[in-house]
Amino acid sequence: MSELRGADIEIIERRINPGDRSGFLVPNAVRINGTEVAIPEDARIQIHEITPEDVVTVTLTIFASSVTIRTETSP
Repeated sequence: MSELRGADIEIIERRINPGDRSGFLVPNAVRINGTEVAIPEDARIQIHEITPEDVVTVTLTIFASSVTIRTETSP
């Protein structure tokens, strides 16, 4: 059985003008484990409070191409 680990989340703003360094970051792309996923235009991305005692958690809305909910027997 493979070891469980957290996902690598990249929240990216692709700018039309790379020289634009305005003070606001407006994400328009998300990658999970290196794979870009589709997000709704008005999606909220929430990075929850980060403390030394907690792991980092992120809540985001993505478009899914399929969703499977099932049981599985552990070896």
